[in-house]
Amino acid sequence: MKYFGFILCFFAAGSFASPHSVTVGKSRLKAEYFSPVRSNAPAVVLMHGCAGLYDKNQELAIRYARMTSQLQELDFAVLLLNDMPKQKNACAISRMSAQKAEMQRRANNLQRAITWLKQRREVDPNRIAVVGWDSGASATLSILNRKNPGLRSATVFSPNCKLLLGADFRVAAPTLLLAGQQDGLTPFSYCTQLSQVSGQSLFHLVSYPEARHDFDLMLDHLKHEALNLPPNHMALESIADPDAAQDAWRRTYKWLSRWFDPERSMEGIPARHLQ
Repeated sequence: MKYFGFILCFFAAGSFASPHSVTVGKSRLKAEYFSPVRSNAPAVVLMHGCAGLYDKNQELAIRYARMTSQLQELDFAVLLLNDMPKQKNACAISRMSAQKAEMQRRANNLQRAITWLKQRREVDPNRIAVVGWDSGASATLSILNRKNPGLRSATVFSPNCKLLLGADFRVAAPTLLLAGQQDGLTPFSYCTQLSQVSGQSLFHLVSYPEARHDFDLMLDHLKHEALNLPPNHMALESIADPDAAQDAWRRTYKWLSRWFDPERSMEGIPARHLQ
């Protein structure tokens, strides 16, 4: 199955099926699950950022709702973890130790979600991917540095790569990292360092020279976004970058389609067997 010719319009509003509110595994993680129409379908886990999954009206934030809608058009199963920390002001955590602890907590929950998906009869257990933002992106990178996380590919927006420096790092599946070079919250320079540590062509970085953190927020729909911005975050009008956002989302769908193709073998420097 190939989707290479499928180009999605970033600003096209799509309708999507109603989710099933589910609990994931014995840990009783709360999630929203959109099942595919057909059997043996690929599945994508969406990992929200530190602001959470829902907007102020407790509806799916527009960023996650739109991607869910578009993934459903490709007939993918979609699982959205509602994985908020107990600590208030999660976006403002400053201590490195606390940030690392939160990253590992979310990574563990992501691993449980992947295990849950693999047990679904309608899901192809060999074609599961993750798309994550911000703290969800950092957790995704953390799990990719584990042995056999069970993923076919991943895409991460603006992760905090600094949390993963200082140790050997290799991704266990093809990974696309998308970030702005002007990101003052999670500087892209640390991701460049992480890529150099990895030395893998399957760890693919794309940066946007003028883009900042949260560059794919949509100014026309801010009341439907999940916003919990730290004090040092710039005004939203200064960070939204529609051109970078459209390119990043196009690359996301192309990356998913590329590695969900059953006939494609992994090319480039592969992941080693992680300890």
